[in-house]
Amino acid sequence: MSSFDPYTQNITILVSPSSPPISIPIPVIDAFNDETASIITNYAAQLGAALAMLLVLLAATPTARLLRADGPSLLHALALLVCVVRTVLLIYFFLTPFSHFYQVWTGDFSQVPAWNYRASIAGTVLSTLLTVVTDAALVNQAWTMVSLFAPRTKRAVCVLSLLITLLAISFRVAYTVIQCEGIAELAAPRQYAWLIRATLIFNICSIAWFCALFNSKLVAHLVTNRGVLPSRRAMSPMEVLIMANGILMIVPVVFAILEWHHFINFEAGSLTPTSIAIILPLSSLAAQRIANTSSSYSYQQNNHNHHHHPSSSSSSSAAARYKASSRHSSSRHPLNPKTGSLFSTTTCNSTTTTTSSSSAAAAAAAQRTHSVDHASTIPSAAQHPARGGAARGSDVLDPIELELRQIDGYAQPREILTQQGQGEQFHE
Repeated sequence: MSSFDPYTQNITILVSPSSPPISIPIPVIDAFNDETASIITNYAAQLGAALAMLLVLLAATPTARLLRADGPSLLHALALLVCVVRTVLLIYFFLTPFSHFYQVWTGDFSQVPAWNYRASIAGTVLSTLLTVVTDAALVNQAWTMVSLFAPRTKRAVCVLSLLITLLAISFRVAYTVIQCEGIAELAAPRQYAWLIRATLIFNICSIAWFCALFNSKLVAHLVTNRGVLPSRRAMSPMEVLIMANGILMIVPVVFAILEWHHFINFEAGSLTPTSIAIILPLSSLAAQRIANTSSSYSYQQNNHNHHHHPSSSSSSSAAARYKASSRHSSSRHPLNPKTGSLFSTTTCNSTTTTTSSSSAAAAAAAQRTHSVDHASTIPSAAQHPARGGAARGSDVLDPIELELRQIDGYAQPREILTQQGQGEQFHE
């Protein structure tokens, strides 16, 4: 007589007096419960991370910058908000009759209310909406770096990025349609298995493309300089933004690849868009923090120089302020192979190149004005209204402000070039 093992016995469910009973082994039930617990834990972690990042973004971003339609902050906040609502609906699925014991093991969902179906469909649709918003945020963030490229390279990269993004979104929308039909009919769309695989492939390609785009300059610099990077204090906000995006975007790529395989106690599909929604505002906040720190340091240096040179004119003070700030910001060529910069000096519309030349012109103008003022042969800016206007006009050349404008996406390189060109002519 074989020994009895109570842990492997079957649980019998009676469906109806005329139907045969259903026997379910206890290990199968335990495996199902373990997978359900792991998925709920995964969703809870996503909900907490997205909610925390949303609160940080709202608290750390000024209202004017957050509500600007052409800036990335609004897209980031929208992505996090959609992620929070979507994750709540995904968690709520496990509190509906769809996850109750009898319905799961007998397949009888006749007593499930209709609004539970609508909640499941809404969660599926919001997952696609989150993918669309995160792709739009990726395109917006990529434009910050691509706008510094040469015109031909910029056009080619933009066309290729839009093509990959539109293909990924199109397949995702088609997959959502058949998934919603499957939920409404309680039938798995097995005949569309090819569409599901195509959706995953284009999703991986889209995320990997943006990851490669963010890391292109960084990898080129590491290869050229044999792994040498500038120090933390020597990096500008734009460099921090690109490096953070490039390094952190590896995480969504890993999740997207893991989504191709099915793991019993790990669900990677929902982690891919959530990680993007969290990573993009995190890198932007880090860049803005670096910019604010550099601006504060420059302000302290300006006050120090002002107290030691009380007789200097306002034009000299403005030029000194610009010179001090440019030493700690984008006047350097970011991660260039020759100067430790991310962007090549040959880029015709690079803001860093023009800012460097503007810094030299401003410094020369300041030196001439300072020497003449001490000789007492030309009135100071306080006595000459036109010269005072020139001093105030030079504030537009602040490289910290240009970095933040480029990060926010509301000042394009051509506009910056125009402003800087006017500033150079004015100083001359």
